[in-house]
Amino acid sequence: MNWIVMPRPSLLRVALMLGVLVVLGGCSKPVKLVPAAGVLTIGGKPAGGIVIQFLPQAVEGEKRPTSYATSGDDGSFALTTYDGKPGAVEGPHAVVLADTLEERPAQGQRATRPPRLDSRFTTIAGGLTATVTDGGGAITIAVPAPAP
Repeated sequence: MNWIVMPRPSLLRVALMLGVLVVLGGCSKPVKLVPAAGVLTIGGKPAGGIVIQFLPQAVEGEKRPTSYATSGDDGSFALTTYDGKPGAVEGPHAVVLADTLEERPAQGQRATRPPRLDSRFTTIAGGLTATVTDGGGAITIAVPAPAP
């Protein structure tokens, strides 16, 4: 039986490789999150049960997390990142909405009530934006009611 003998890496070589990994892994700038909360209205009325997603404008060299919230019955919301950290990054954001209470009838069936949210606001192409600022106060998201 032939055995292949592999040389064992020296402790110095392992330490150098780990050092390189730590340096390379730490190259991205940490992103500052700021408190971000506000109120959502549809057609001038507070709207609960709406998922609000804030997608930050891209900045080269930065990983900028998306933040989200679900509005309460009074339309209020407080953003958190998907890994559970409170707040959002400063700057401009595209805003996307989704109605958790939207009726979704089976194929071929008619909805029994009209949607509360205009479908254009459910994609990034809808053009809804908001700016998050440190100490900037409450964010107001006011969208018109959908056309009948």
